[in-house]
Amino acid sequence: MRRIALGLAAAASALGMTLAAAAPASAASTQVALWNMGDTGSTMADASGHGHTGTLHNVSTGQPGTSSGKAFGFFSHPSYVSVPSSSELNPGTSSFSFTLHVKFSAKPSGDYDVLRKGLSTTDGGSYKVEILAGGNAFCDFRGSSAQGSASSSGSLADNAWHTITCARTSSSVKVTVDGKTSSKSVSTGSISNSGSLYIGAKSSSGDDQYRGLVDRVSVNRG
Repeated sequence: MRRIALGLAAAASALGMTLAAAAPASAASTQVALWNMGDTGSTMADASGHGHTGTLHNVSTGQPGTSSGKAFGFFSHPSYVSVPSSSELNPGTSSFSFTLHVKFSAKPSGDYDVLRKGLSTTDGGSYKVEILAGGNAFCDFRGSSAQGSASSSGSLADNAWHTITCARTSSSVKVTVDGKTSSKSVSTGSISNSGSLYIGAKSSSGDDQYRGLVDRVSVNRG
């Protein structure tokens, strides 16, 4: 085996190449929440096994989903899902992302809050995804060092399903819509608050109420 290795090295040297050890694989992210939104009762089950069960408030269940599944409809006011705070749902200083699927036909008069944890005044920071007045997606992460945001281009208000991912790393904030990514270089620092996670509205009062369907929401750390 040593002769083979020396032979390979010699051949590589003759060709002006350098043999390098394979780089170790980067640590995979961990899914900490997965809400498939096929529920028909008053709660939203967490299929990840981490127990982040949500409570439905005036949500229309059993709506047509992204494929053969079901989705939640947010048509009343207030209409939202609340998920109790958990350290797993706080990014801290780790890489963090969340993905959801939306379908709506009308642009908001102001903006729709589709998912958020913490307000702009919440101690410990916040994160959210909104639909802006232009119908485009907007991801925002407010941390201990800075606030970073990224927005997509083009309106999603076409009554078709769209996939949105918001991601925060140590050096950037990204929004990806249907595979197309926009990013901003920024180091936000730590994000950790004690607020509930809301889907469909800004808070329990129904501020910035989303009007449309949401399906399959997942949260990943690392």
